[in-house]
Amino acid sequence: MKVLWTVNLIPSELAVALKVNVEVLGGWVESMAAQLRQVENIELAIACKTDSEREFEEEIRGVKYYSLSYSSKTSIEELESKCASILARFQPDIIQIEGTEFLHAKAMLQMGKRQGIPTVVSMQGILNGQYAYQCGHLPMDDMMVSMSLTDMFAAWILHLRKTRWYKPRMKPERDIIKNAEYILGRTTWDRAHTYALNPTAKYYSCNRVLRKPFYATRWNINEIEKHSIYVGNGYYALKGLHFVIRALPQLIREYPDVKLYVAGYKPYESNDKRSIIKKGYAAYLKKLIKELNVEEHVCFTGPLKAEQVADKLAHVHAYVLCSVAENSPNTLGEAMLIGTPCVASYVGGVPDMVDDGAEALLYRDDDPALLAWAIKRIFDDDTLACRLSEKAHKRASLTHDETINANQLIHVYEEILENRGK
Repeated sequence: MKVLWTVNLIPSELAVALKVNVEVLGGWVESMAAQLRQVENIELAIACKTDSEREFEEEIRGVKYYSLSYSSKTSIEELESKCASILARFQPDIIQIEGTEFLHAKAMLQMGKRQGIPTVVSMQGILNGQYAYQCGHLPMDDMMVSMSLTDMFAAWILHLRKTRWYKPRMKPERDIIKNAEYILGRTTWDRAHTYALNPTAKYYSCNRVLRKPFYATRWNINEIEKHSIYVGNGYYALKGLHFVIRALPQLIREYPDVKLYVAGYKPYESNDKRSIIKKGYAAYLKKLIKELNVEEHVCFTGPLKAEQVADKLAHVHAYVLCSVAENSPNTLGEAMLIGTPCVASYVGGVPDMVDDGAEALLYRDDDPALLAWAIKRIFDDDTLACRLSEKAHKRASLTHDETINANQLIHVYEEILENRGK
């Protein structure tokens, strides 16, 4: 069986071969690819979105890589031509499209349909389901007319990000989902949102394979930094970091040594190379941290490799998923797999990933007092922390089982091809 994936990134092994620097994202792509390349009757190719004009066709350890390079000026017809060229060279039996918000995904879906190649669209986040939450429940109307220049700047940049950057990507996603014959998802949330757009598509479920270090590392309460918290992403308002920061003063009263670790660069430092579209929220975070006098309690770790994230999760007291919208967050799965006691917002597909009270503590996403209370429960009760750890690890070990998930994905492919008479 010849399988072609279309992805929104350059996998790390390809980046090394091409000698290019790329942001480390989409680890599940490489993890599942590693499983499929071990299957004797599977031949895998990956078409990679790139902004560079450099064209490439590489083969690395049995996986073929093709470039899908384009810019904002590239037409859909040009992209369809590129996709047709890849299809002619690889001649896949089935296509899987990872992600729905970019034009190349639409082009590949259309070319697959024209050539009669069954194409399954795999859900990541769903932009049309997350649009309303892009500003993270911040009081935008008040901020836009605030006497604080920082609040005004943050609000207008967040508004621009939502309307000028985020909203235009929603139509291609709607077109892709509406025209998909097969949908691959993992949660009630993504099933509901894809059904709303396309009730006739056949829905399949397959969980993610995570990065290797998270299977090999375990949390131990005797080796942790007491009263420490880890958050995996704080660049965007949708990720809800401001609610954790607002919870800190309540925690500091009882635990003066509490420490919040946030993965990534300090977003408001002058040497930060992130785009202006991210700096509005960064300015708000900086002001909030200063106003609440919690500077000494917040530490941005800088970019972390998978091994470093696993090590951090193994040594903090609690992990917090504070997003106001998610589908199936891999960071939560990684924390559960390691056994870090988890506190998570009750949003999107999160309730499908955990049993509240047994495997994690869930809270309303916009309630910092409730968040602080959940963290306090873990800080105060080692028995609870260890029970959450053990049960979360057991659940995640099944959810993210490498062999089970690879076999399920292959089963999906085989069922689609069988139904198509191939």
